[in-house]
Amino acid sequence: MLRVTQIHSSVSTSLQTVQLAEDGGVALLKSDELHFLWQASTGKNNLVADVGSAATEFNAIVLPLDDAFETRLDAARRLWRGLNNRPLGSAYGRLPKQTKTRHTLNLRALDGRRAGATYRQIAEVLLSPREPIAPRDWRDHHLRHKVRAILRRADRLVAGGYRDLLFYPHSRSRKSDR
Repeated sequence: MLRVTQIHSSVSTSLQTVQLAEDGGVALLKSDELHFLWQASTGKNNLVADVGSAATEFNAIVLPLDDAFETRLDAARRLWRGLNNRPLGSAYGRLPKQTKTRHTLNLRALDGRRAGATYRQIAEVLLSPREPIAPRDWRDHHLRHKVRAILRRADRLVAGGYRDLLFYPHSRSRKSDR
């Protein structure tokens, strides 16, 4: 959510003013503050303006210096780039590809365990699909320990760790103390 405002500046005379018209895909949500859902090339933008200001136009975005500053800064950057018909670039806080792959592997291993597969079967299917693991080698096989670690991570995800993904890249531990 970005707070927008109208400022008059003597520093820069080239302020870009954006008009919010209700027929242009803007939806008003509240009356104490004006909450707008604005459909633009950047996706849906949630903009908030004070009632007393010229609420249908803005030329500045207020960015509080709080825990979500970087997220708001990136949302403001992407909004500005979209308004100027520039490529948006990658979004701040997007999960890295390696992390997505690891979480997918965790959940696939958990699905296998819940379906009744043994650790060795999970290792053969997910980690070593081309070569079967001999039963005599399984006790000391390096994939045995890897499967156990994968399933421990999957258990933590299912036990509530998935909520951390909602706050990524911010830490949820500080937020849960409140």
